[in-house]
Amino acid sequence: MQQSDKFAEFSPDINQFSKFIVVGLSNFAISFAVFYLLYNHWKLSGVFYGLFGQAGKGIEDFILQLGATSLDATLANIFGYGAGTINSFIWNKFWTFQVKHETKSQFARFFLLNISCLFLSSLSLFIFTDYLRFPYGSVWFVTMGIITLINFVISKYWVFISDDC
Repeated sequence: MQQSDKFAEFSPDINQFSKFIVVGLSNFAISFAVFYLLYNHWKLSGVFYGLFGQAGKGIEDFILQLGATSLDATLANIFGYGAGTINSFIWNKFWTFQVKHETKSQFARFFLLNISCLFLSSLSLFIFTDYLRFPYGSVWFVTMGIITLINFVISKYWVFISDDC
């Protein structure tokens, strides 16, 4: 039996959720791989501060005054999340929710949802990893699990709906 036939055996809602989970797992792998590589092998705080010159030094001083060691986890999360987001829109639009039209309005809603999820996940990483110094892996996995559930519900009932409904 082919992979697509296995998904067809489920009820439409379970089928859709199953596909969302498969896409989510690929997003998870892409997001974490980018996050891990950037966090462990290319510290972005120095580059970020350097882009802003003297203002960057002020930002760095402010972050240090807050008690955080850097913005490395936060910045790595932004890039990792972005990579997963691109993957997510393409696969969820055409495979999970199978919506062929209204790409502009769906992308606008998708972008708004994902910017909100990015903000929430980055805030979590900043508070629990950069500030409180909890282990980044545990924080990242828990944060992304919660964000994934929020993302599915809003995607199903707001993002990938037809404007004709």
